[in-house]
Amino acid sequence: MTDLSLRRRLVGFMLLPALAAVSPLVVLPLVARTAGPGGWASAIAGESVGTFAAIVIGYGWAAIGPALISIAADDDRRARLYRESIVVRAAVALVTLPVLAVICWLISSPGAEWLTILMGVQGALIALSFTWYCAGVGDPRTIIIFDAVPRLVATIVAAFAIAATGIVEVYPLSGILVTVLGTSAFTNRLLRRHPGSWPRARELPGLFRAGFPVALNDAALSAYSSVPAPLVNVTSPPVEAAGFASADKMFKLGSVLPFTLASALQSWVGEVSGPPRARRMRLAMSAHAGFGIVGGVVLASLGDSVSMLLFGSEAAAGVDLLIAMGIVFAFLSLRTSMTRHVLFPAGKAKTVMRATLAATAVGIPVMIIAANVIGPLGAAVGYAFTEAAATLLLWRPCASAVRAIERAEPIPPLDDDPKALS
Repeated sequence: MTDLSLRRRLVGFMLLPALAAVSPLVVLPLVARTAGPGGWASAIAGESVGTFAAIVIGYGWAAIGPALISIAADDDRRARLYRESIVVRAAVALVTLPVLAVICWLISSPGAEWLTILMGVQGALIALSFTWYCAGVGDPRTIIIFDAVPRLVATIVAAFAIAATGIVEVYPLSGILVTVLGTSAFTNRLLRRHPGSWPRARELPGLFRAGFPVALNDAALSAYSSVPAPLVNVTSPPVEAAGFASADKMFKLGSVLPFTLASALQSWVGEVSGPPRARRMRLAMSAHAGFGIVGGVVLASLGDSVSMLLFGSEAAAGVDLLIAMGIVFAFLSLRTSMTRHVLFPAGKAKTVMRATLAATAVGIPVMIIAANVIGPLGAAVGYAFTEAAATLLLWRPCASAVRAIERAEPIPPLDDDPKALS
């Protein structure tokens, strides 16, 4: 691939999709001011629960799916993988969504129950999106047509609707509509172009077993990233919880960018082998490391004044919270490249899972204890500790995998079921 082609792919994957991803900043200030501190904190808590539910429903497809698609033999095989993902994700969603609704109701502030539930559902349904498939085939145009532009338009319309009516539930409803309609349109187009059989009932246990290591890893990651906001919402006064919600929301909006960068580089890294691939892996990780440092510094240095402007004085994020979230952002960006560009394609999903579970097992108790002792800052510091631990535990296996690829040798030991990468 030429440098010009790579630049075009970076622009295609990052510019408009990233703009659509951060477009909630158009409407969230209205939500924060209209819903009040308690409603705003509950909305972000519900969104955090929805993020965790999305990881459960996605069952690892968003993480390992791009790699599987990028190395698939042909388009018919890719369509088959997509059908398998639909069956698995739909089955998990049927169980997960009712549980999500109950949890959101229980953690919400009085009067914000439906807003909390809808924010959770909006976040959870992202798991049904098709964008990971497009990342695997290097097709940003389809994401722009079926997701990015509709999401941007829906957000703007929701902002006007909330300003006119004061009904904040319009925002999550618009996001739910975009996900359902956009994914349905893409799925219909793809499967009509590549007809084939659907997985039989007897194949389902094998599909769930093959995806389990990645799904468990993603669930652990989502667990520790979803804990802080609900934890603070139930352990801190509404005003303090609102400030943490603003810091968490600014971080979550920014964290979309490392994932879009990873998507832009996914097929570029995977289309070569041997020493050229190892070189591209190192370049991708370097780009993510630099991006993470810059993003973390920007969040820590400018986030206070930006949150004051966007969400108002009652929901402004403190500098101490933003510094901790900036550290989280830096490690998150690097770890995203380590897993998606190196470890998952190398068949090291179980290695990633073990490191994530270890970090989560230590990190979540740290968050809970620190939040109860020193308040919202404790939850943020615990979050930063957990993300750093998850990243550092993967450093040696990541470096080993890159060296093995550079020598064009098998990566020992292959610790995952080969069927997962077939």
